[in-house]
Amino acid sequence: MKIAHVRLGFLTTLASLSLIACASETEVLVSTTAAEIVPSTTTASGITQTSTDAEPSFVATLGAPITDYVDPVDIAVRKGITLQSYTEQSYIVERAGKIYELASDGAKGTEVLDISDLTIAQGEQGLLGLAFAPDGSGAYVNYTNLDGDTVIASFLIADDGSFYQASQGMITTIKQPYPNHNGGDIMVDADGAIYVFMGDGGFANDPERHALDVTSPLGKIWKLSPVDPQWIGEAWAVGLRNPWRASLDPITNDLWIADVGQDHWEEINVVPFDQVQGVSFGWSAREGTHEFNADQQTLHETFTAVEPVYEYEHVDNNCSISGGVVYRGSQVPVTGTWYIFSDYCTGKIQALCIDDQRKNCGLVELGTVEMSVGVLADAQGEVWVLSQNGLIVPIVAGG
Repeated sequence: MKIAHVRLGFLTTLASLSLIACASETEVLVSTTAAEIVPSTTTASGITQTSTDAEPSFVATLGAPITDYVDPVDIAVRKGITLQSYTEQSYIVERAGKIYELASDGAKGTEVLDISDLTIAQGEQGLLGLAFAPDGSGAYVNYTNLDGDTVIASFLIADDGSFYQASQGMITTIKQPYPNHNGGDIMVDADGAIYVFMGDGGFANDPERHALDVTSPLGKIWKLSPVDPQWIGEAWAVGLRNPWRASLDPITNDLWIADVGQDHWEEINVVPFDQVQGVSFGWSAREGTHEFNADQQTLHETFTAVEPVYEYEHVDNNCSISGGVVYRGSQVPVTGTWYIFSDYCTGKIQALCIDDQRKNCGLVELGTVEMSVGVLADAQGEVWVLSQNGLIVPIVAGG
């Protein structure tokens, strides 16, 4: 079996996790709702907007669930050029430590990696994310090790698409002071620099004030630049609590982050990726647009502040946002830019409309998926809702 060689460090999207440890196992339930734009929506500033432009539309609902999974948490796409053609393949991650090929119809394919001996799926820990080198010759994973610390590691990929397990390379290990808020998303730029999306390390309320401390990787977009033979880390952006998830819009190159709140507010942020350096997303000086730790406000003001494009309150059983991608597939009739996200406790799946000025222009409800832990896109740009109950649910055209 020929093994493709790759320079370590080319990474793309990973994920961080906001699981609710006390949630009980319940019967799988998926319900659908006809998508209808809500003309009056609440912006992050608390101002009510009434849309006078009926042009944006997203005619979608939830499709039939695929139930052949165990705690799925991430989808990643491998792109590459073989001797025959340009190829794209989707993969799906199970939190206990396994990765499988993912068919376009949602069927589970061949197992390509099993690192269940290196991690434990408990609380918010486990195998949390997957990414690939731009040419598809290498894979990268984010997991918490048996000590509970975050590990970013690389694997070489064989010609048949399987991961060469013995090739694991340790890129970095980040100490986690508590078992929650582990983070996990990773992106890469053209120079091979890695951007790791880290939670604040837990426990609650940012007790060690990591999120705005530029010397700590916790609560950050933490940039790792390759300087052979090591990686040099720096705070690229600050003020994150538990980003779950982050994604890049492939059309606009906007960075979207769904950041899990403390006791009252969940938030969605969007920033052009080339303007991210030096920004603060607010935590823990602020929870959403609301004051939180007063002793962090002055520090927050030393950065360029980013206000959420949308926030929602912990009412009607809302508790924890699960992001989130902009829909760029071809199966759903769409006009405008729509970011799809969910809430873990309610299971409500929603699509947020954003105009050309990155302002909120409406919201539609698509249905519910119990214990939804992420909304991800596959190789075709089609979107799936992942549930801790063991199913994945497609976003499909509505009636």
